[in-house]
Amino acid sequence: MHRPDSARRPSLLLLAGLVALSACQTTPPPPEVTRKSLQQSLHEHRYREALTMLDARLLQDPDQPELSQQREDIIQASREYREQTLAEAQRLAGQEQWRDAQGLLESTGGHLIHPGPLVALRESLHQQEARRLRQRLSEWWQAQARALLDSATLDSALTGYTLPEAGQTLELRQAMKADLTERLTEVGNAYAEQGDWSRAQRALHLAHQLQPDQPAPEALGQAQQVLARARQRAEQQQTQRQRERSESLMTAYRESGSLKDLLAIREYLRSAPNNHLTALRDEVETLCRERYTKDMATGDALYARGEYQAAYAIWQELKPLAPDNVELNKKLERTRRVLNNLRALDATSSE
Repeated sequence: MHRPDSARRPSLLLLAGLVALSACQTTPPPPEVTRKSLQQSLHEHRYREALTMLDARLLQDPDQPELSQQREDIIQASREYREQTLAEAQRLAGQEQWRDAQGLLESTGGHLIHPGPLVALRESLHQQEARRLRQRLSEWWQAQARALLDSATLDSALTGYTLPEAGQTLELRQAMKADLTERLTEVGNAYAEQGDWSRAQRALHLAHQLQPDQPAPEALGQAQQVLARARQRAEQQQTQRQRERSESLMTAYRESGSLKDLLAIREYLRSAPNNHLTALRDEVETLCRERYTKDMATGDALYARGEYQAAYAIWQELKPLAPDNVELNKKLERTRRVLNNLRALDATSSE
């Protein structure tokens, strides 16, 4: 076995000693050289390198307060640049420029003093990118599935053709259906595991439609149940809000007796078609009919006493309650003619 020449060991030891002694006797760079390098590092946003340079100077000359202040300034500048980088990376991610966002974080992290938030954001963006890609692909697969389903009659039509292209197309369509079923089932199950039941239901429903002879995905039934319960809760909450609003309007009418308040609650109930409010809606319609009968009678009494202006005012106010009522419109027209004739007589008398 070949061994190193033992006669050369003293010379190697001597060389190592000289190198070590030379390193110990190296003269520190002049202050102006250090300042120039420091400024260059700061200009290029290499804050960790700049801090290392400054700490080396502080070790040589710790009694310079301006160096300590400059150290704090470098740390603050690094922090501000870090926040700018985080904001820019998030902006890029919001535009789905994932490669640029990750590249920015990776290239910047090594130059910061405390790069921890950048590392955390990189991991967060990886997760966001994966979710967004899954959503994009799911939408694409669903579009393809709908296209196949919309052209389902083509399958039966092609079976009557003898040309090879017809058989090849049928095989291609069957392969596409099988592939899309697998992909949509996988993504639908992933959405179900995350509790995103709406997306899970859409993907799994299409997967089952593509191959209806196969058992429906288990998560599809679960998604449908969850969404049905959610719809039921939403409907109950909406009904409760509408009932509270209706009761508030009804209370206002009972306190004021104002036709305006009665019209307000009728309009609200008509704009909220909810079967749970049918009883209240019927009650309001009854109140409207009673109010119509009462005010019509009041107007008739005033008209009979010759108080045409007062009768006209009541009927005019009543018009929004029954805008197409023939009887009411006739009374208004007749009263307008009477008032016009009276004004004409007054004008003639004054002459």
